[in-house]
Amino acid sequence: MNKPVAFVTGSLVGASLAYLFDPDRGRSRRSRLSDQAAALARDTAETAKSKLEYQAGVATGAIHDLNESFRADRTFDDDTLLQKVRSEVLGYWDLDGIEIDVRDGHVTITGPIHDEASRRRLVSMIRDVEGVDLVDDRLRSRV
Repeated sequence: MNKPVAFVTGSLVGASLAYLFDPDRGRSRRSRLSDQAAALARDTAETAKSKLEYQAGVATGAIHDLNESFRADRTFDDDTLLQKVRSEVLGYWDLDGIEIDVRDGHVTITGPIHDEASRRRLVSMIRDVEGVDLVDDRLRSRV
């Protein structure tokens, strides 16, 4: 190292030590510097954690998309589909008198229902069951 660079480096180190170890204010300066370093480390850790959680979510989404692309189009026989509709949908409803018929993925529902909102929700839930191709809504209002 040449002499001017060594002199400037030595001067900076000496001035920094004098600033930090000043008998009057050195203790508060060191404390403030320590607090700032801890805050910087904490902020850096929080940022890294946030970015890591985001990337984990991206990876989870990619895995989900991959699984969906390899998923075979599954079809069910009528009895199995009827049981799926009963277990996935009708378990949530108190539907006395509702009858369900399944033929080749087509679900026909007949019987009385309380109101129009219940009808729409029930038909929507049945449509969402895997394997259901069509819902024939023959429900009638109890009113």
